[in-house]
Amino acid sequence: MNAAILCVGTELVTGVVRDVNASFLIEKLLRKGIFPKWVSFVPDEVEEIADSVRFFIERKADFLFVVGGLGPTADDLTREGIAKAVGRPLHFSEEAWKNICCFYSRIRGIEPPENNKRQALLPEGALLIPNEVGTAPAFVLEGRPKIFAFPGVPREVEFFWHNLEKEIPDVPSEMYRSATLKFCGIGESQLEEQIRPLLLALPRNLRFSFLPNYGEVWFFLYGHKVSSEEITKGEEILESIKSTFSSYLFSQYGETLEEAVGKMLLEQGLRIALAESCTGGLVGSRITDVPGSSRYFERGYIVYSNQAKITDLGVPEDILNRFGAVSEETAQYLAEGVRRKAQTDIGLGITGIAGPGGGTLEKPVGLVYIGVSDGTKTVVRRFQFGGDRLMNKRFFAQAALTTLFVFLKERHKNG
Repeated sequence: MNAAILCVGTELVTGVVRDVNASFLIEKLLRKGIFPKWVSFVPDEVEEIADSVRFFIERKADFLFVVGGLGPTADDLTREGIAKAVGRPLHFSEEAWKNICCFYSRIRGIEPPENNKRQALLPEGALLIPNEVGTAPAFVLEGRPKIFAFPGVPREVEFFWHNLEKEIPDVPSEMYRSATLKFCGIGESQLEEQIRPLLLALPRNLRFSFLPNYGEVWFFLYGHKVSSEEITKGEEILESIKSTFSSYLFSQYGETLEEAVGKMLLEQGLRIALAESCTGGLVGSRITDVPGSSRYFERGYIVYSNQAKITDLGVPEDILNRFGAVSEETAQYLAEGVRRKAQTDIGLGITGIAGPGGGTLEKPVGLVYIGVSDGTKTVVRRFQFGGDRLMNKRFFAQAALTTLFVFLKERHKNG
């Protein structure tokens, strides 16, 4: 069985709002063994909505989820688009209107505005699904595909899914997707080039996918109507990839890089302290997002100014004058200084230029130095990124966690 997801909203196709509903529905459908074969986005235009619904009817989708465009304003046109596509008129539902009035009375203590009556319009023959967490009802139209129309508010999508998932059968899965292998410290093209020989042995029905994600590379296998023998062969290839590229693989330690470094710190019995300049506390925030991080995270310093670097962590003024705040030497002193000051096993220092100003030809915007020290050695790595200020800060934090991960892996390997 397969499904289609149609997300309606001009705000989605113009980038004003980032969609989360499609991802939610994809995950839920895959768990039921249903392949979400199509995912589309359309603006709030009747013809575009109707054309998209017709497309999925012609493709004989089993289920169609239309999300968004069920609000009270004149640009909420999903009802009209679906009705036009299936050739049915819209009818006013007294039951839907009564539910809307009750919601306004219970939650807001007022009568609903007149334009909320639009939300009580349903295509002829549609099954009304009352909304307990908002005003817009959902509705279901039987046929092929079976059409589920949900409001676009994410918590309302979740509400309707949980109330309607019994209408969607659990089927023997025809869709295979492997666990996702997550790598750091290696680029997508470099990883693909090195993995390619292993992929030559993939069975015919299995495909692979690489996904770059802010300094990480995610890799997984997938396929439709894959036999058990093909899955076994695919899993064997994945094990070979894990073994060959274990130096870069972090997903065996956790879903996120911060979870991975946290688990490694725990396993090695280490505590860490941070000295952040350009990241302004982002690395500490990510590390402490992980439950239980107090077992390995001691403290963090945000030493943004030169004076803070000197006063709080003992970076020599001469070093700052000779090499600059953004330099290999300063990153080294930050890592070593914070480790000594906090009396921890590991110190991590970060200094860079987030932009948009402050760059030079020798030290452009996006430059960052990251140092890691354990008392016996200090490693400093240089990275160059090219985003805006917020993107650079995010890249810097990711590079810091990557540098820490590689350092801990090497430390563990060397005993």
